[in-house]
Amino acid sequence: MRILVYDDKCSLLHFPCGVLAYFMPKFFLVFVAYELVEFCYKRQKKKEKAEHFIGDLFEFFAGVALTHFAMFV
Repeated sequence: MRILVYDDKCSLLHFPCGVLAYFMPKFFLVFVAYELVEFCYKRQKKKEKAEHFIGDLFEFFAGVALTHFAMFV
């Protein structure tokens, strides 16, 4: 399986959402819940594959990880 990162224009927002989630931990739950609902809805209509979902989560967690790293360097 090939993970698709930054596959559409909305994917550019996932990284800043990860940065925001570092400072507002409750936003983490909101984002993950939203992505899960979006994935289930779009999967039924055959508009999104698992590769897109995993890529979206990767983009988000990259934002969280890089912000965490930047705060301690």
